[in-house]
Amino acid sequence: MVLVTARTVGIMGLGRMGLTLAAGFSRAVEPARLFVAGRSVSSIERVRAAVPTATVLPPADLADRATLVVLCVRNVDLPDVLAVVRPRLSAEHIVVTINNALPLSRLADSVPCPVAKLIPSVGNEIGAGATLLMPGPGLSEDAVAELTELLQGFSRPFVIDERQGRAATDLASCGPALLASVAQSMIAAQIERGAPLPPGLAEQLLAQSIDAVSRLLDHGTPLAEIVDRVAVPGGNTAAAVEASRDGLAAAWRAAFWATADNERSKPLPAL
Repeated sequence: MVLVTARTVGIMGLGRMGLTLAAGFSRAVEPARLFVAGRSVSSIERVRAAVPTATVLPPADLADRATLVVLCVRNVDLPDVLAVVRPRLSAEHIVVTINNALPLSRLADSVPCPVAKLIPSVGNEIGAGATLLMPGPGLSEDAVAELTELLQGFSRPFVIDERQGRAATDLASCGPALLASVAQSMIAAQIERGAPLPPGLAEQLLAQSIDAVSRLLDHGTPLAEIVDRVAVPGGNTAAAVEASRDGLAAAWRAAFWATADNERSKPLPAL
């Protein structure tokens, strides 16, 4: 669904998340309104192959063509990137960062326009998954509504408070990788116990289970009800749920403490 919008979109930084958002926004805006800028030849080649409709620009020219500037770079690289982009920014722009750890107040103090955070999900490149939008200083309600509509072109957007960012990111953005890792461990456990299943078949079967859960959730079935429907008292599934419950809870507590600790360990840039 390509939206007719006056907003032009510029993606600065063409790493994994930059490519994901470039592909996502290519579903939401007309080709003439999507611009990308990278800092290496290899990244530019990747985006030209993945999103051939996007116009590639030098980083210094991005803000001249795009009114929504999405900075898909690491915190450590933000000062250099802003030094290039900032001279062309005006009050008409919106600057967005995908760095969850960077306080929006700090970004707002360094640019002459409203700011926000946008946390993507790997599924955005195929028009699936969540996006997390955290409005920052100067971003009006009308601008939030406009960005939300734009994000609906390739995702299901959730407008959240910045204080919710870490926990929400664990579930929405880290979630696909975490769930895929769980699926891998389930398959590995079956193979290790000598199950007569080729890995390819095991992956296909589990993919169908994941798809079924997703469809049930889309139809409004709560997670607890899905468990109760299958894990009937005294049955095999109930035995499996009971055996794994404590270990899974401990593993997820450890996982989410790890994301929080890792985020806190990264120094904030001087913008």
